[in-house]
Amino acid sequence: GTAPVERLGVLVVGAGFGGVAAAHYLGANCPWASYAIVEARDAIGGTWDLFRYPGIRSDSDMYTLGYSFRPWDGEQTIADGDAILRYLRATAAAEGIDRKIRFGHRIVRAEWSSADALWRVTAERGPEREPVVLTCSFLMSCTGYYRYDHGHQPDFAGLDRYQGNNAALVALGTSSLNDTRRICAPSSAWGQAFTRFLVLSSGAGTAAGAGTDEASISYSYSLTA
Repeated sequence: GTAPVERLGVLVVGAGFGGVAAAHYLGANCPWASYAIVEARDAIGGTWDLFRYPGIRSDSDMYTLGYSFRPWDGEQTIADGDAILRYLRATAAAEGIDRKIRFGHRIVRAEWSSADALWRVTAERGPEREPVVLTCSFLMSCTGYYRYDHGHQPDFAGLDRYQGNNAALVALGTSSLNDTRRICAPSSAWGQAFTRFLVLSSGAGTAAGAGTDEASISYSYSLTA
């Protein structure tokens, strides 16, 4: 027969910064509520696990970005990506939040039923995309704003007939300018995928010369802050 549909008090979508914070406050303020976290990828960390390009770091001080319930105690105020990921994973492990995460679950549908006062959520699990149905009283979306499977692709008319070079737009804050050459280098993952780069920076006059030694950087431009 059909397996019974699991019912939860709260379903949290996403195991990054927001999802871990939501789980903490659920445990602290609503200990009676059953909950689970569903994560499409196979690792905790969201943005900080996905993006591993050279020099990735926070653009906010970690005393602001970090959790109030677990204050940042790292040496770096503007921390690098690896340190942030370790902090996030340690926070989840310390409170047992990591045991609440169901990896490899991609939400494909969520329907609210006023008659039942429940969300009915459909997910695809694993590489076989096995359908999984859950119900919950509260649905919390903590997915951020990046699409992880591929970047944004605008609908350009005639793109299917384009025969030119692939190009990438690299937008860097002033804290990342020193890493421009490594990001755009021919040996990097980006350098192997793209043949031309346009570098935008908030540091006037700095980005224009940041990668001139690299043949892969065809264009650069500097924006005044």
